[in-house]
Amino acid sequence: MSSSTHIAATEKIGRLSDSWVLLFARLAIAPLFLYSGIGKLMAFSATAGRLGGADGIGALLAGGATAVELGGGIALVLGLFARQAAAVLFLFTIAATLMFHNFWAAPEAQVVTQTINFLKNLGLLGALALIAAYGPGSYAVSAGRRP
Repeated sequence: MSSSTHIAATEKIGRLSDSWVLLFARLAIAPLFLYSGIGKLMAFSATAGRLGGADGIGALLAGGATAVELGGGIALVLGLFARQAAAVLFLFTIAATLMFHNFWAAPEAQVVTQTINFLKNLGLLGALALIAAYGPGSYAVSAGRRP
């Protein structure tokens, strides 16, 4: 086997390996957003109330959060518009983390829980950044759409 054939084979194995890792990343984080989005949908009034009231801005924010989580979660699972979905979920996760997991301002009894949730979200941001940067990989609906 020539060195160029060996290099090409190694690169192909690397791409396949990367695709499996990206598939795993997408499928590992998507359920969190899907579960949360379904939860918001099932308790929409309560969610709207937490975000500023059941009327007006709270309902608008709850609807937007539900759409982002469900749409983004489905996009990640399918690998369709995965880069865009990951970028939107990245920004959404920053906002949610700062709004709801601000451990520095939490009551003493909640500091540990909020710190863990804050740090968990940092990990999510890392995975979302990788998907936004590298795309969904070969195992995605969008892979079949490439020219």
